[in-house]
Formats: sequence, structure tokens, C-alpha cells
Amino acid sequence: MTHFSHASRASSCVLRAALVGAALVTLTCTAAAAESTPTAPVPLEPPMLQTEWTAKALGDACADAEVKASADLKDLVAIDDAARTFDNSFVALDRIVTTYEETVWRLAFMKDIHPDATVRDAGAACDERSGKYLVALRARTDLYKAMQGFLKNAGATATLEAEGARLVELTMRAFKNNGLELSEADRQKLVKIRSRLTELQTRYGKALNDDKTTMTFKKADLEGLADDFVAAHADKKRKGIYVFTTKYPDYYPVMEGAKKEATRKKMEVAFMNRGGKGNVKLLDEAVALRAQAAKLLGYATHANAVASDRMAKDAATIAGFLTRMRDGLKPGLERERAAMLALKQKDDPKAKTINAWDWRYYLNQIKQRDYAINDDDVRAYFPADKVMAGMFQAYERVLGIALKKNNTAKGWADGVSLYDVTDAASGRLIARFYVDLFPRDGKYGHAAEFTLSSGQQVGEAYRIPMCALVMNVQPPKEGKPSYLSMSEVETLFHEFGHVMHESLTTARYPSQAGTRTALDFVEAPSQMLENWAYEPEVLALISADPTDPTKPMPKSLVDKLKAARHAGAGVMMSRQVFLASFDQAIHTSTTKVSVDAVARATWQDVLGFPEDKAAHFAGTFGHMMGGYDGGYYGYLWSEVFAADMFTRFAAEGAMNPAVGKAYRDLVIGRGNTKDPALLLKDFLGRDANEAAFLGMLGIVPNDLSGAGMSGP
Repeated sequence: MTHFSHASRASSCVLRAALVGAALVTLTCTAAAAESTPTAPVPLEPPMLQTEWTAKALGDACADAEVKASADLKDLVAIDDAARTFDNSFVALDRIVTTYEETVWRLAFMKDIHPDATVRDAGAACDERSGKYLVALRARTDLYKAMQGFLKNAGATATLEAEGARLVELTMRAFKNNGLELSEADRQKLVKIRSRLTELQTRYGKALNDDKTTMTFKKADLEGLADDFVAAHADKKRKGIYVFTTKYPDYYPVMEGAKKEATRKKMEVAFMNRGGKGNVKLLDEAVALRAQAAKLLGYATHANAVASDRMAKDAATIAGFLTRMRDGLKPGLERERAAMLALKQKDDPKAKTINAWDWRYYLNQIKQRDYAINDDDVRAYFPADKVMAGMFQAYERVLGIALKKNNTAKGWADGVSLYDVTDAASGRLIARFYVDLFPRDGKYGHAAEFTLSSGQQVGEAYRIPMCALVMNVQPPKEGKPSYLSMSEVETLFHEFGHVMHESLTTARYPSQAGTRTALDFVEAPSQMLENWAYEPEVLALISADPTDPTKPMPKSLVDKLKAARHAGAGVMMSRQVFLASFDQAIHTSTTKVSVDAVARATWQDVLGFPEDKAAHFAGTFGHMMGGYDGGYYGYLWSEVFAADMFTRFAAEGAMNPAVGKAYRDLVIGRGNTKDPALLLKDFLGRDANEAAFLGMLGIVPNDLSGAGMSGP
């Protein structure tokens, strides 16, 4: 079988299966003596995304996927242990499960993007149904025993290539964490708990997506906001009334630009009530259920259970990391708090504190004062079409690819497009992705990459990956183009980094492809790529001077943006510490917790900006019900890796194709075929550390050269 890999040397692993409980597999690996020169396989295209659904047809398709997967699994289980091979056991299980996952991912994706509310509801129902099915599937004893059947027989002396050996390792670890070492009674308890969690998570997320809260303001309430932005929100039926939502394209400009404190407070309280008290109750129940599940599996807490298969390994390591980050950031936080308060006291001499609805505004004011940067003025340099085209050029140059619009596919809404990714050197098609930029009623409200098909080896061919980039930037209106803020440009580079991570995979097995890696590492590649948005070479590609669109942003503004990039880092990064600390607090407690109370206490403890009592952050934190529970620290943790990885680009050239090739080959191309710590070591030539991140923020650590960055 031809295997497309950028590794310069092949390796083989002998399985030494000492079967104890969940089969802890010891792998003995040796590097091949000769250079491996694999031939690139023929690309196998995944099906196009189907979006023309009725609610009933989507529900039927969701049910049919279950029937097909169950039939395939029945055939797998029926194989006699003596006849088991690696391919008809571990590879077959991986293929069946990922085929089912990809089918329901596509169906569930409709809840996030489909224009028809009934279809969105059907997508949400499929998401909930498939989640329950996967919980039960991953706890099936017959599948566990089937894999053991291979390990006890042919697997006892089998020689596997490294990716195959890792597939065995990860599969058996997953079985353990899904309760296959438990008694039947306890295993059924775990299945029941996780099925209920799927219900809670779906309902929590749907409440956020479906939020239709609006606020009305008069023109005098909107002082400080750009005239065009205000005019775009005019109520067509009521003269002098302006209507705003809690969606991000409204929230950030208001919080950062509205001069009147009452306006900011009104928006903040509404934003912090999107899920309402109903979502708070859902998260309360989820936290209690997660604690029960962890205890059943033999972990002290849910946070420890989550960390067991990630880079951090345990909650104690995470706690130490967050403490170091908090302590290191505190001087910057206090300096910024004092500077913000001084500005606020110019507006209100009686002011004594910076509130939760103040800090975004006054940080923006400081940026404008110290760097002469006005976010609305900067936005004028970033027409969306120019940003997208220039970003594509940057990624093409550094990663050795070509990106071209595919006009054969119909989008699900106006402005949705499909693109082909080809390898620049060979011209070979290697991936496809959709782009959906603008907000709509019922659409997913933030920015994300959604996987639709994972890359995988299929015989002598390679089935290329497919994904979707979903954003929510201000749409074109009344003949005027869409413009992006600097923050949105950075977010676009980040999310497109996920698209590239998904698209450039060379992993043999779909469960190891693209972004399906450890969750405390998955953000690092994209966070590293955010740096490009501030490089002069890239800004020349993505910007247009509003006074002369043939020219890019002037160097003076480029320099200011780069200098101002980490302004406010004390507050912004401390907020990340808050989010991660809240997550760890609710998921390390051994007693019943009130997530609402913990959120308030943690906010005051870490940031100390007074909140309104009517705000309920815990009901709005989608990550806690979207797969990041117990693992939100990964955003900050991976910021550390991102900063460290960029040291190589900084030293050798941010747009250096040779470094880009190494990054493509050694990091994003490999997915989860190796532990992330080893991927970093391959790319950097050393173990990763925290020093670059803290130094980037102006923090000089005492000795953090290896803190928290231990390998597997």
C-alpha cells in the first residue's frame, strides 16, 4: 500500500501486547535504514456538501447513517479472533466510525448554517441523536473485545508502521476512558450520563445560536460609533431608533466605541444573558454529571480525566501553568487598570473603578491615544475581498499551495463559495473548503472551521479532506463593500489556519488527520499563523488605502498596528486566565458547585472588574458545552506553543517558504500521528518552552525554559 508521508525515514513498530484491562500496548519502534521516497497517491474526492434538505429528509438520513454503521460494526464483530488482522479490526473500526461521524457532521452542520429554521432544528436533533449513538458505540464491549481479539492473537507479534501503532494506542486508550474496564453496571451508568450530557450540550448551544435579543437606542446613545455603522442599524419603521443585536458584529463595536457608559452596560448585560438562567441550569447539571463520570473511570476529577490524553496530562500541571501565567500578567493588568481608570475619571471625575462594561472601551481609547489608532479608520483599509485574496496569496507562498475558486458548487446562501487547494509543485488536488462570511438569522454566531470530511488513505488513493470556514463579518450594504476590523482580520487568519491544518494533512487514518489532535494543542498552529496578519509583507497584500485603493496601508500605520498589537495584553490575557480558571474550578471541585457563583467569584478574583448582578456569564460560555470542558486552558497553553513556533519564522523569515515547508511537513501535515510535544521538537529542534510567549508580552520570566512543556 502506498503511503503519502513527508517523513524522510520510514519506521516500524512491533506490538508487545501485555494485556492488562484495557490493553496497555508497548511499542518497540526502529527507524528504517534506507530513505523512504513515497509516491504521491491519486486524490479521491469526497462528495460535495448537500444542503438542499427538508427537515424530514435530514432526519431520515441521520437515522439511515446509524443503520449503516450498525450493520458494518456487526460484520466487524462477527470476525473470528483467529482470523483478525490489523486491517479488518483497528483500521475497519476507524473507517466505520469516521464514516458515520462525517455523515452526521454534515447533517448537524445544517443547524449552524442553513437558512431554513426547520432544517436547522432537524440538524440540531441529528447532532443530539448522533451524539448519543456515539456515546453508546464507544462503550460497546463487543467492539472492545474484538480489538483485544487481534492483540491477543496476530497482534502479539505484529509489526506495524508508526501511524498504525499509534492508532492501536489511541483506540485502546479511548476504550479505557469510555468505561470498558468497568463492570457492566458501571459502564451502563457511564453511557446514561454521557447520553444526558449530549442532550444538555445541544440545548445549551442551540439557545445561544437562536438568541434573538435586540436593543433599541437613540442617536444620542451611540456617540463614539462610526456614522456608517450607526446608519446600518436604523429602524426602517421608527425614525430616530436604532436596533442592535447581541451578535459579535454588533457587540464588539459598541463595547469598544460607545462613549456613553449606559449604552455599554445595556449591551453587556444583554450579551451576558444570551443563554439566560436556563443555560446556567444546564451547565450546573452537566458539571455534576461530568464529576460522576470521572469518578466512575477512576479519576479524581473531570479535569484530570480530560487532561489524561492531552499534553498537560493532569490538572496539577494545568494549575501550575495558570498560576505562572496569572502572576506574570498581574503587573501588566494593574498598570492597564490604572491607565483605564485615569481615562474614565476624565469622563466622570467621581468614577472609582473600571466595570465589566468599561474595559473594552477604555482599552480602545488607550490604543487610540498611545498609538493614534482608531479601529474604524483601520477598518477602512481592509475591504473583505482584498483581505481574502491577499490572505490566500500569503498562505500560498509560505505553504507551497494554490487556492482557486471552484464554480461548480452551489452555496447554501448568497456569498458562500467553494475553493480547491492544490499542491503548487505537483498541481495535485489536496483539499476543498467552503467559505461563509456573513451573518444570517439562526447562523452560528462566532467564527469557526467545521470539518466535513477527513483526509485518509483509501487503497492506493488518498481521500482529500473537506471543511468549511464560517465567519460573521459585517456584510456589504447599499452598494458599499464589506470591511473588516483588525481583530476580524486576525480572527480570519486564525480560522483559516484551522482550514490549512485540516487541508494539508497527510495522515493515513482519518481519526489522526488534520485538526483531530490533542485539544490543548489544536489551537497552536492557528494561533501561530495569526502573526502573519501583522507582517508588513502580508499587510501589503491584504490592505488597500481608502484614498487610493491601488496602494496598500502606509508603513506608518503598519508600524503602529504592530506596536499596538499587544497593548492591553495584561487585561486580555488575564481574561484568558479567568476563562481557563473558571473551567478548572468547576471541573476540579469534589463538591456540588453553582457555576454562576463560581463565575462571579473567579472573575472578581482574576480581573476584579465589577459586574452587573443581572449578568450570567456561565450561561453564555459556549466552550463549556462545546467540547472544551476541562480543557479551555488549551487556548492559553497553545498560545505558548504558537509564540515558540513563531521564533523560527521570526529568525528565518516570516514568509520564508523553506520554513513554511517544514511547518507544513512536520506540524500541520502530521495531525495526531505523533504526540504534539514531539511535533514541536521536530520543528524547533528542541523542547518547547514558555519564555517566548511571556517575552512577547514584555514579561521577563525567572526560569521558565521548560515549565509545563514536558513531552509524552
